[in-house]
Amino acid sequence: MRFALIILSLLLFAMPVKSSSYLKQLEYASRLQESNPDSCILISQKVFTQLTDDQETEKGYVYWNLAQAYLYKHQYHTSLFYALKGKALYSEQDTSQMHQNVLATIGWIYFDIGNYQHAVPYHQQALEVAQKRGDVESEVIYTNALGLDALSADQFQKALSYFQKAILILEQSKRSFNSLMATVQNNMGIVYIQYEDWNKAEEFFLKAIENNSGQPSALLETYALLAKVYLNTHRLTNCHLYLQLAEEQSYLTSYSFSLIEYYEVRYEYERMAGDLQQAYHYQNKYLQLYKKINNRNVQEVMNYLLNVQDEKIKQDELLLVQAGKLQHNRRVLNVVLIILTLVVIAVFYYIFKSKAEKSLLKQQLLTQELERKEKQQAELSNKLAFKEEAIETLALTISKRNELVKQVAESVYKSDSKEVTSAWKKFENALHQYDDSSQLSDDLIKDFKLKMRSQFPMLTEKELQLLIDIRHNMSSKELADKYHVEVKSIEMSRYRLRKKLQLEKGVQLRDFIMKFGE
Repeated sequence: MRFALIILSLLLFAMPVKSSSYLKQLEYASRLQESNPDSCILISQKVFTQLTDDQETEKGYVYWNLAQAYLYKHQYHTSLFYALKGKALYSEQDTSQMHQNVLATIGWIYFDIGNYQHAVPYHQQALEVAQKRGDVESEVIYTNALGLDALSADQFQKALSYFQKAILILEQSKRSFNSLMATVQNNMGIVYIQYEDWNKAEEFFLKAIENNSGQPSALLETYALLAKVYLNTHRLTNCHLYLQLAEEQSYLTSYSFSLIEYYEVRYEYERMAGDLQQAYHYQNKYLQLYKKINNRNVQEVMNYLLNVQDEKIKQDELLLVQAGKLQHNRRVLNVVLIILTLVVIAVFYYIFKSKAEKSLLKQQLLTQELERKEKQQAELSNKLAFKEEAIETLALTISKRNELVKQVAESVYKSDSKEVTSAWKKFENALHQYDDSSQLSDDLIKDFKLKMRSQFPMLTEKELQLLIDIRHNMSSKELADKYHVEVKSIEMSRYRLRKKLQLEKGVQLRDFIMKFGE
């Protein structure tokens, strides 16, 4: 898709220039800075070759377009060259929109190469220009930029203060800036991820999605970060949902920093899910993009600052040569691009058709696998229900036996015969030993524990054993005797169990245990 856009942009560029103003052409080019930087560069260079020395407004626009386009291409050396040429056109007191844009771009260049200390002054200057102009939207943008500078320097509290200030400005504004609000809320979510406050992070990412106007790069980043929250809180179903949404947005943007965030989270998810093939696929994408973003010689940028005059001459000469070549090859390029476009369309058609067929086959296989697993689940459910019924029957039998023994014991203890009393005590000891050995079978206990642990994973082994004893109808006193503790300790353990099982007031613990799973 991106390649097709480049071709269409080149076709438009190759057409004869109409009488529209240079500013309109540059405005169109500015809309291509992120989505199609190569076309933005070509259009801006073409306009530059036709400008006169006194057209400084248009020159400033050209330099800003070129700086932004090369920034999106991660060619920081060239981007900084054009940004500084643009800055040289304006005085420090200038409050124009373009001066503000150029200052901000220089800040973003330093930000992207990791020099946050140098990024802050330029973002601060851009903010001051916006405030002088009374531009609320730009004021929020550069307050947010300062927050990002602090965030990247691990100054989380400072970053949070900037983001909160940006939100306050937006809330006090009479106009609605939903996209800006979404951006700031997204960045606040990032701060809370650093604090590992997953609930707060989730809250702000959901708000960001609600306020987003549909910009693919912003949505992609927010979806990926929200999936990261769910991954860290082991909510894999929600994680998978937002990763699928992010996958759809990844085809609509080429913004590297959003894509790399998505690839990293997707790799971690697939690895945790056990799909090593997919994990390797997204790990490879992540590494390729990481090299593209970070495989830049930052020292080259610093050397450039020391030799800026020589570089200006080289760039100007290169610009003139490129303009001459473009003029000479325009007609040839038209024919080549038309043929190439037809070839690309045919290739894409074949690829999409193949993908559709593979997708249909994959869907059929998944459906068959799902039906097989549902059948297995039904068989397991029937087996578990049978075992639960056996447990209930056994527990009821033991309960009735205990009541009968208790009645007989009362009668014996009323007797004056020491021989009868002594014999009864021996019988009780033997009976208790029998009780200990006639618990639920190992298979039934294992199934009960497995089911309880899957529903309530926070239960300890001791708490699971206590649940089994309560299911055997043992009283608090009997439990205290068994565990050699006071009755009060057993009552406290029962209270903690109620909280972990999230029982409502009025629901008996034993009734819940007996009915569990029905």
